Amino acid sequence: MTQKAKSSIFIVIISAVLLTIIGCSAVESKEKEPIGEAITTSVIEDPEPTLSPTPTPVIDMAEGTYDINEMPLFAIGGTEYVPFSLEFEQIGSEKADGTPVVIETEETETEENEDGEEASDEDAEDAEDEDDEEDKEDEENGDEESEETEDSEKIYNTYKITLKKGLKFDDGSIVTADDVMYNILAHSVKGYNGDYNLSSLDIPGMREFYTQVPAEEREKVERIIEAGGFNAEEEKYPEIEGIDPKEQDDVWGCYDEAGVRFAQDIIDYVNSNYALNAYVNAFMSGYLTYAKVEASESLKTAFAFIVWGYGRAKNPYNYRKNTLTTVSGKVYELDNEEIGAMELWEEIKEYYNGDLSDEGIDNDKNPGGKTIEELLAETYFEKQDYSVKSIKGILSGITRDNNNDERECIYLTLSSEDNINDFNFFLTNPKDYESTGVLNDPEVIIEMEEEEGEEGAEGEEGAEVEETAEGSDASQDGGEQ
Repeated sequence: MTQKAKSSIFIVIISAVLLTIIGCSAVESKEKEPIGEAITTSVIEDPEPTLSPTPTPVIDMAEGTYDINEMPLFAIGGTEYVPFSLEFEQIGSEKADGTPVVIETEETETEENEDGEEASDEDAEDAEDEDDEEDKEDEENGDEESEETEDSEKIYNTYKITLKKGLKFDDGSIVTADDVMYNILAHSVKGYNGDYNLSSLDIPGMREFYTQVPAEEREKVERIIEAGGFNAEEEKYPEIEGIDPKEQDDVWGCYDEAGVRFAQDIIDYVNSNYALNAYVNAFMSGYLTYAKVEASESLKTAFAFIVWGYGRAKNPYNYRKNTLTTVSGKVYELDNEEIGAMELWEEIKEYYNGDLSDEGIDNDKNPGGKTIEELLAETYFEKQDYSVKSIKGILSGITRDNNNDERECIYLTLSSEDNINDFNFFLTNPKDYESTGVLNDPEVIIEMEEEEGEEGAEGEEGAEVEETAEGSDASQDGGEQ
């Protein structure tokens, strides 16, 4: 909500109560100022959904004892959980820019000066002063550079997940790394709404797969939006290296469509959080009820106009004539014309003269809603025919155990800020999913066959990984639980 509503929320609430009692029909609207956060305390929120409890049994088997909260990969056999990972180990770490991270030991070497001599207290003080100067310079560079540094300094850990042999689906088919990759993708798409959603994890390539937008395309569109739209005075788009005007025109061609979605978010927010007679009486008329407003899309839009500060300062709604007068002076006769998100968007666009900054149009987004830039990019992406079939940070490969036997494995790269135990899901036979369209979490049945020479293998170090590690081409289609 913007800066046009300046009177306090206290006055609004008192006015609402008084108008309800005396049946007054006209109320002065406030000048533009955010009020949503203050008023929404009176709204009754829906209770949190009750999630199905996840059992946490401990399984004793030949290859070790596992707890479901300690191991990230599980299948299920009957009523017992069977981990399908034989070994799970971290094999490396690197920064977001690909720089390897060396794990520091507890032992520290004695600092030496340039001559190779042990550093004196005076040298240490000089070094400390230099560090203080560097810290001061960093602070002066601004928050934006700090955020970029923080992203580049983020650590990603790589894990090798070695799979067991002898695991079968209920139809007798062997569980392979491709089956595991298939399930990872199925638990990462937008269509999956179950309890084992992996899409929120910070895994390289996860955002691209989930949104189906390649990273280079997202970066291009962000550059186009940041540069700004068509300059009417110069009759051209801004020059952007590597991007032609046709691409810019395609993106900005989605501007009004995105704006309508922006305005509709406001209308929905107002009619969800101010759906009380007291608010309708305060902002519109003492003769109106919210039930009457709710029955008309035009009245719902008019209500949003006024609450969000886009109604005329005094008596924006005339109950007798059923008209809305906007802050720009437009008059809508609601008996003869319908208004909706497009009319609100045009009012917002005119008021801010196309300013997309936080002090402009984005200042009016509903709390928790998307900015106009986000909606513009999203609207453009929806019109494209992109296809992202794999996740960059998850690969399948082959390793060898201590007996030099080949084993299939999965390589997972995950941000150190995420909990590895959240990478947890249950296997579904891809054939079953393709025929039913449902991931049977956690109802898939897995059989376990004993494997010679694997007893006591838990904790053994794996041999060197073969050079080839290929991403799975498993289907990217997900299913609803």
